Amino acid sequence: MSKGNQVSKEVLEKMSKLIVGRRKELELIVRAIEKDLPIIIEGPVGTGKTEMAKALAVSLERPFIRVDGDDSLTSIKLKGWYDPPLVLEKGFSRDTFIAGPLTEAMEEGGLFFYNEVNRAPSETINAVLTALDEKLITIPQLGEIQAQQGFIPVFTYNPQDTVATNPLPKAFYDRCIWINVTHQSLDEMIEIVKLRTQSTDEFLIRISCEIVEVTLNHSELEYGSTVRGAIQLVNLYKMDEKIDEIDLLDRAISVHSRKIRCKTSSRKTEERIIEEIISKVLSRYDDSRILRKKED
Repeated sequence: MSKGNQVSKEVLEKMSKLIVGRRKELELIVRAIEKDLPIIIEGPVGTGKTEMAKALAVSLERPFIRVDGDDSLTSIKLKGWYDPPLVLEKGFSRDTFIAGPLTEAMEEGGLFFYNEVNRAPSETINAVLTALDEKLITIPQLGEIQAQQGFIPVFTYNPQDTVATNPLPKAFYDRCIWINVTHQSLDEMIEIVKLRTQSTDEFLIRISCEIVEVTLNHSELEYGSTVRGAIQLVNLYKMDEKIDEIDLLDRAISVHSRKIRCKTSSRKTEERIIEEIISKVLSRYDDSRILRKKED
């Protein structure tokens, strides 16, 4: 086995210890970085896009430099700017230049994580194209800045979110390896919640994940909740606490009601759907920990 293949195998195994499942996606990520290819990870909220990028940086032992796309993110903020008082004192130089996240990642040979890239203005997206192609950017008064070895650009976006977003140009897709992620299986969600909460309350973890699973497959919801919701619900309980159906409903509404959205064709509210889901999930179990609500 070549040294390069051995390094890639080690990175893959390290990432697999940090990420539940996603073996196919992790293998694609490792293959892409082997060939120095930029990566774009597409998927709904709560599918672990950010966690995979963080796991990659940790596994490679490289700096993780993050920027979040929004309509105020200009190419200047991305690349960097000069400090006016210092320019007056020292003129235009590297000492008076404040590196933006893209420049910082290039100079440090780090992982540049651009979250929700489609929320940024088109000009800002275009600003990264030369960094993807030639691993360099041009800074006025300074000239070209070449990326150090180890520089990795990773982008994410949520195709379900269409508010205040911009279409990504074909030139951007043309330069990236595209990796699509979806919500994970119930068993994988359970393992994620165990990992993130460190809880050993398997019954609570299971019903919390089952609630999320039902929302993801609900015919009256435009989109369901996320594994993050299951994590939050578990964190609202003490170890082996009784599961009072009314309290569970209150906590589930607090956790999930703004993570889901009813279809316009539905006559129900999000709260009503959560109530029905709680009843459905609890009906599967005859457990002494469950305190059923009394019927009127």
